Amino acid sequence: MDALLSFLGSIFPCLPNFGGPSISIKNNLYKIVRLLGEGGYSYVYLVSLKSNSHLYYALKKIRCPMGTRDYTYKNALRELRNYKRFGQSPYVIQSIEERIMNDADDSSTIYILMPYFEQSLQDIITQNVLLDKLLPEEEVLQLFVGICRGVQTLHKFKKRATSSHSDTISHDSINDEEEGLLPTIGESEVEDAFDGSTELEEFSPYAHRDLKPANVMISPEGLPVLIDLGSCSKARVTVLSRQQALQLTEFAQEHCTLPYRAPELLDVSSNAVITEATDIWSLGCLMYCACFGYSPFEKMELDEGANLTVAISAGKFKYPSGYGNYSPELIQVINDCLQLDSNKRPTIDQLIERCLDLLRR
Repeated sequence: MDALLSFLGSIFPCLPNFGGPSISIKNNLYKIVRLLGEGGYSYVYLVSLKSNSHLYYALKKIRCPMGTRDYTYKNALRELRNYKRFGQSPYVIQSIEERIMNDADDSSTIYILMPYFEQSLQDIITQNVLLDKLLPEEEVLQLFVGICRGVQTLHKFKKRATSSHSDTISHDSINDEEEGLLPTIGESEVEDAFDGSTELEEFSPYAHRDLKPANVMISPEGLPVLIDLGSCSKARVTVLSRQQALQLTEFAQEHCTLPYRAPELLDVSSNAVITEATDIWSLGCLMYCACFGYSPFEKMELDEGANLTVAISAGKFKYPSGYGNYSPELIQVINDCLQLDSNKRPTIDQLIERCLDLLRR
């Protein structure tokens, strides 16, 4: 049986290429249960501890065909660092273990073991749509505050200071130049342009870049947990040329889901300044979806046949007839997040405080 699985794995890359139905990570053996999802060069499997089949985990497998020379490899390492960097928050997923395998054909495979959550916010929303139900406002706000606390961990991130007399490099300073919004680019001047924040060194805000209901899982304790930090990168980027603008647009097309993508990332201008406000836009789309079942611009596409990109660029959306079930104050929170001018959107701190005020009423 193991030989058969190994043979199949060599033919079908969606199957784990472990030479059998299990993989060893840090002295523990995990059994592959089933494929949970896939995208690009990555696959996510449900696995169980072989010594205890009742303990389940999510195992992300990232294939890097060109090995360490592949930008996929560099992106995977950035994702790994993100799971360690923000893992102190109960609202952001953290990795448990990881393994990097260099194969005989010079390709590499990276495995990331993470907690497994049974339900996502998207699952809750889909169920409500099927049952023609609306989430109560209090529940929307409670979930949203938790999601915002996870985003706050990214937006307010501070690097650990290191002593100039120490030979030890902190985890957060390793390869820091590669943490910009774009994948690593060959030309040094382009790399410098995407070095991220120009704030004091200790303050280094990050943005998730792909906030959507499917990337919010619900923990056994009922807390929303942000997952998929593969797009997470330094929040602040100053674009200095048309070439950089095109590269940034391509990055957004690959990593930022369209119905939740901020308009400034659709066709990046040559003098754009991108900030963590892109996440605030996505949060507005996410709250709308939690209330009404679809992102605001998907709703326009479904109801009126609107072009999704054009609708987002114009900030054009409507509320369904049942929006009166939610308070004007909650609707205004959505409106403020979906400001075309990114400078007019609330900060994550302001967003949390406004939602807490609504919960206190």
